[in-house]
Amino acid sequence: MKILAVDDDELIREILSATLEAHGYTDVTLAESGEDALQKIAASPTPFEGFMFDIQMPGMDGTELCQHVRQMEHYKNSPVIMITAMNNKEYVDRAFMAGATDYVTKPFDTTELMTRIRLADRLQSEARKAAAAAASAPAATAAAPKPPFKDPVTVKDVRGVVKSAALDNYVMLMLEQKQFAMAAFAIRVPELEAVHAGSDIEEFTYVVTDVAEVISDCLVGAQAFLSYLGGGVFVCVGAKNKLPTADSLHDEFVMMLNDPDLVYCEEVATGFTAQIGEIAAPKLFEKRGDLRFLDRAVEKLNEVSSSPRSGGGRFAA
Repeated sequence: MKILAVDDDELIREILSATLEAHGYTDVTLAESGEDALQKIAASPTPFEGFMFDIQMPGMDGTELCQHVRQMEHYKNSPVIMITAMNNKEYVDRAFMAGATDYVTKPFDTTELMTRIRLADRLQSEARKAAAAAASAPAATAAAPKPPFKDPVTVKDVRGVVKSAALDNYVMLMLEQKQFAMAAFAIRVPELEAVHAGSDIEEFTYVVTDVAEVISDCLVGAQAFLSYLGGGVFVCVGAKNKLPTADSLHDEFVMMLNDPDLVYCEEVATGFTAQIGEIAAPKLFEKRGDLRFLDRAVEKLNEVSSSPRSGGGRFAA
């Protein structure tokens, strides 16, 4: 894994380099600032496969650097791990909003850091294998079956939307720091299955992205993050006292879904409905970093979906 590590502290750079090398990661480039990092990205003969950014640096900080990297097509999905002493929720939220996939606080534990690096390495390796398989497929496979409806698609450039793995990392960090009481709820848009069946993967991804943007707009005051899990299901996570109830969210959400200026599907004509599950929160006896409440949020959604009261997707919580 080819890594670019960026920190304005020379000692931290040396520690990172030595730690990575000791665990088998020898292709490591070091940069002392955001500007230096961008120059090294531009000058590198082969792309980097992972990034480690400090947040507080003179000039361009790590969050700004992450935003710049995410604007580069080749690095839209590359792992970006923030390694920083800044552990306030404000900094964590800004980092994940900018596209960070993980966050480790200083002084960092070597075992924890390498666990995060290996996870990023595995995910990147899987992504490379999938891309290689797609590139080596015959041209005729352009008409091959699209990915199943149950599989997630990548939603880009929507505020607060992150991949499932990044959402898990964010939740674990917040639970460990006990900064606020977290909770989650799930949303299903049943008609996305018809959109998937009647359109190509590009059109389907556009529609899912539009739906994600509507959810994001509805959650502005909640400062929440969300992820598309596949199967028409989104999970939303935030402070328990700021998340909207199903009753308060439903009507506005459905109205916005059916505004063609907000959600547009060229290939399939449909009227959208919504199923919204009850809020699920971590239980007192659960350990820090326990993510079972996310699964419970989806289970509560499934209870709504199977209820006679759901009325084809509309219900009162």
